[in-house]
This record gives sequence, structure tokens and C-alpha cells, in this order.
Amino acid sequence: MTDASKRSYVEEICELVGWRAGDFRPELDWTTVERELGTPLPGDYKELLTRFPSGGFREVIEFLNPSESIEKCANVKRDNIGLLEIFGDEDLDYLKGVPYRLFPEPGGLYPWGANGAGGTFWWIRDSPDPDEWGVAYNNRDYWHEAHPGPMTKVIQELLVSSGEDNILGWDMSGKPVNFDGYWGDRYISHPG
Repeated sequence: MTDASKRSYVEEICELVGWRAGDFRPELDWTTVERELGTPLPGDYKELLTRFPSGGFREVIEFLNPSESIEKCANVKRDNIGLLEIFGDEDLDYLKGVPYRLFPEPGGLYPWGANGAGGTFWWIRDSPDPDEWGVAYNNRDYWHEAHPGPMTKVIQELLVSSGEDNILGWDMSGKPVNFDGYWGDRYISHPG
């Protein structure tokens, strides 16, 4: 997949929710974020989160933006460590019968978002190039079929879905196509 096609998903996401350039400016550069999190990150993720603060799309996919501030980066790191510990607990059987292992193992899953109902979105880090990572989704009870990625395509598909044909398997017909989030203490909603 080329950088141009990934950028097109970011542009389409911005267009779908009415986001304008300059509505958000991150405090941290991505080199710092990647160093703090201990992993490289996909280019489409960095591009998307250079434009959007922590928040969610269509009330079904949520994320914290580690580039937003030093505090948010620390929160993402803490939350991800917690998720990795929970999913790595052999007594909970999250990885039983699936071909996944967890970060920091080579090819290990790394979390990037949630659905607000206990489900988690993960990158499948099966390539040294983060731009080639697919997406896994666990809804608390089971793993759904992996999505080839990139993660911005997952978000774009959720924004345009009008039924249950999406990674969540949820009926999206009654959900508004929007973005809601906070930048500092300012609430942001698009379309507003």
C-alpha cells in the first residue's frame, strides 16, 4: 500500500466528519512518542492523530492521542501496558486458540483503540514496516476476522457503514457520522 492511498483514508475521514486543518495541534513529535511507547507506529496513524485529538468516531471507536501532550502519551503507555498484561494472563484465555502473541514479542499485537463496550483494536505487527500492519479486533469474548488494514481504512469503513457489514458486526444505521473529543478542556464535535 502506498503512502498516497493511506493519506486518502485520512482525507476521507476528515471530509466525512467535517474536520478542518488546524482544528488541533499536537504538542509532541512522533519520534518522542515512538520512543516513549517503545515501538514504531504506522504513518496513517501518525497522520490521523496529527489532525485529531483524543476522542472517537461515530460513538463506536475511541482512542487516546499520545502526541497530544506528555500526559496523554504517559496515559497511552500505561493503558497499553495494562491491556497487554490482561490479554497476556493465561488464566483469562484471551490468546487461546488464536495465532496471536503480544508486544514486545516479534509480531506481537499492540493496542491502538477501543469500541467503548469493552472491545479492543490491535495492530498485527507481523511486518518490520508498520505501514503494512493489519488490524485485529477483540470484542471481549472472541476475536473477529483480521482486517488487512490500515487502521484508517477500518475507521473509514465504520464511518460509511450503514448496516452490520463492518469489523464490529454492529448495525451502524442509527449512528451519527461524527467525531467527538477533547483538546485540553475544550470539547470538540464535528460536525458541530
